Amino acid sequence: MALTEKDLQHLPEDGIDSENPGKYRNLLNDLQGNILKGHGRDHSVHLFLQFKPERVEVVKQWIQNFAQTYITSAKKQSDEAFKYRQKGIPGEVFGNFFLSRHGYEYLEIEPFQIPGDKPFRMGMKNEEIRSSLGDPKIETWDLGFQSEIHALILLADDDIIDLLQIVNQMTQELRQIAEIVHREDGFILRNKAGQIIEHFGFVDGVSQPLFMKRDVVKERVNNCDFDKWDPKAPLDSILVEDPNGNTKDSYGSYLVYRKLEQNVKAFREDQRNLAKELKIQEDLAGALIVGRFSDGTPVTLSDIPTYAVTPTNNFNYDHDLAATKCPFHAHTRKTNPRGDTARLITTDGHFDEAFKEERGHRITRRAVSYGENNPNKEPVSGSGLLFLCFQSNIENQFNFMQSRWANPQNFVQVNTGPDPLIGQPQGTQKWPKKWGEPETEEYNFQLWINMKGGEYFFAPSISFLKTLA
Repeated sequence: MALTEKDLQHLPEDGIDSENPGKYRNLLNDLQGNILKGHGRDHSVHLFLQFKPERVEVVKQWIQNFAQTYITSAKKQSDEAFKYRQKGIPGEVFGNFFLSRHGYEYLEIEPFQIPGDKPFRMGMKNEEIRSSLGDPKIETWDLGFQSEIHALILLADDDIIDLLQIVNQMTQELRQIAEIVHREDGFILRNKAGQIIEHFGFVDGVSQPLFMKRDVVKERVNNCDFDKWDPKAPLDSILVEDPNGNTKDSYGSYLVYRKLEQNVKAFREDQRNLAKELKIQEDLAGALIVGRFSDGTPVTLSDIPTYAVTPTNNFNYDHDLAATKCPFHAHTRKTNPRGDTARLITTDGHFDEAFKEERGHRITRRAVSYGENNPNKEPVSGSGLLFLCFQSNIENQFNFMQSRWANPQNFVQVNTGPDPLIGQPQGTQKWPKKWGEPETEEYNFQLWINMKGGEYFFAPSISFLKTLA
């Protein structure tokens, strides 16, 4: 029996049990991995392709062969993870395949069968899209991202040698059918405690929408309860029906890909200067910028890091309405207001409805780092985050978050300033003269993050890719 609209709107209380998936079995078998749960490998290679003219049938056959050999389904991903936990047997090389709108057109897919999300069809280089996101001019992007991109191949593994051997072999094969217009090599960066971090040194991926039982149960154990924040999300926040799928439960997801270069030296200089201005510790200054300490401790809950192995995600801003603990402009508060917007627009008692709408803008992030792999160094350029996120509606999720929350000067309230990390353009934010007081003083910062290019993709169902030819 096919999944119903209700199944997509309401996740089971403990999420989808991948070991006993029941009615979700067909979905997991036909859905690419890395969507409902990150692939978990330490190393990945991203190949951006432009297919050669007049090679359509050969390209279709190659994609079909790739799907049969390398693409990892959500079910296979969970089965391999189970084997690794039980017997220490590592999984095979992980594979994803994504298509842009140009890729669908190259493959001669009928217009009505091309996924219909508006930004996806327009592309990230479209001037209207670029302007709304505040992105830099296209001519400043990495050269490969300036090209027309048809597809993205993601390969990942824990063994970097095995991974590179497969990538080298695949690169030789691809020469017959495509030009690799761009390549990115990503990796997982960790701190001394083994936590996954990004180049500024902050724990990354703490607050994620959860769909799978193992993740939900683990989160509930770590946080005791979800009384302040429920991390679960409905499937319709990340999945859409694949118009070309060959099963009753063929689904895919829209992928936003952006390369974000980080100026680590500038960030840490500004962090030190802010600490001196406010007469506080440097770790607290960083927490006021990000919204969490580097170890993931929410600054709204503590004015010192707690060094918990798993930082809590069970919090909101109900007791910090004036933002005297976590500033309104802090990255985590800007991109996940946890009820701030619902309180602002609700005057008639319909908070729950407004809060549900706010939560509907969430994205599912699968970012990895690139460049310098020593977290103690302070690169100015050449290192950063390969930002990947999945969603069911780009306009209502990533684009909304960037253009309506991160960028504006007046969100969540007047003169808040842009998100100091991903806001475009970066500018001034108001800071307290003294820790624990309302925000009054404005400070200018250096440019910490530079968007170097990207594109919108769709993750097709496996049944479509395996029968493409």
